[in-house]
Amino acid sequence: MKKNYVNTLIGILFFSIVKSQVGIGTPNPSNSAVLELSSSNKGFLMNTIALTSTQSASPLTAHTEGIWVYNTATSGTAPNNVIPGLYYNDGAKWVLMSINTDIPKIGDIKSSMVSTDHEGWYLMNGRNTSTLPALAQTNASTLGFATALPNTADRILKGKNTSEAVAATGGTNSYTLSQANLPNLTFSGNTSTNGAHTHNYTNRGVNYWNFNAGSLSATRTINTETRTTGTAGNHSHTFSVGSGGSSTPITQYPKHMVVQYFIYLGK
Repeated sequence: MKKNYVNTLIGILFFSIVKSQVGIGTPNPSNSAVLELSSSNKGFLMNTIALTSTQSASPLTAHTEGIWVYNTATSGTAPNNVIPGLYYNDGAKWVLMSINTDIPKIGDIKSSMVSTDHEGWYLMNGRNTSTLPALAQTNASTLGFATALPNTADRILKGKNTSEAVAATGGTNSYTLSQANLPNLTFSGNTSTNGAHTHNYTNRGVNYWNFNAGSLSATRTINTETRTTGTAGNHSHTFSVGSGGSSTPITQYPKHMVVQYFIYLGK
């Protein structure tokens, strides 16, 4: 038996020296290939391991540039989390190989016409995270949503400023103008100063009326008297104009199209 092993080893070494290409399933491997696989009904099975994150070499002992593996695990914390797929090592980290340049990361947000959860994307409708799958719950918690997902219903997304917290909500869908909201302008008006017309008024001055009673003359005092102004003479009047308003709030939503918002929590 040992003799057979020795003969086989000698044969492999001799073949390796004589021919630098190895063919599996073909007697004539390409001169440009160290190893060529050939089969019409079988594929190449990459070695499978469970990575822990893109930054950790585990389960390898160290990062080694050029190594390829197929990862079977969903693990790690964004943005260094890993998902099942083919990875190569660049000497410092694991890199997921994909022809898709838009691979979602944990915490990514997208809008969609789809109305239900799909492919690791979860509708942001304010639901309790306890209703999510275990992986989605874990990733939601790492993003700060340990109790519930944000609710984007009837809301427009706004970029964060330095004083705001991510996922904070605010604003209103209507507002009412107050005096402070108006431009700093003065509106004034006067009636036309031309045009003759009359006004009645009561004169409360003292007027004297002379009359004769027989052969004696007398004076009588009149306390009030109604008189009419002359028809000529320019003058002005103040006036006010009612707006006719009812303080109805103004809807401030711009023209828009309704969509659903989703957050990626892994699959």
